[in-house]
Amino acid sequence: MSQSQRFDIEGRFIRRYLPQLAALPDKVLHAPWTATPAQLAAAGVALGRDYPLPIVAHAAARAATLQRYAVVRQ
Repeated sequence: MSQSQRFDIEGRFIRRYLPQLAALPDKVLHAPWTATPAQLAAAGVALGRDYPLPIVAHAAARAATLQRYAVVRQ
């Protein structure tokens, strides 16, 4: 996700290969699950139908991993 945001700000790749997400605003295109219900509705996107819901809660997984690394460093 971060690579996509960094190197394809306008989301050209996503819009080309995932046309079901093409109508989403640039800001949420790289992570459609962060879009508001109004943004999803305006784009005609239903998460779980047009695009899968996230499998991993990235923020929680990242925090747990950093905590594990901190224990190993000590």
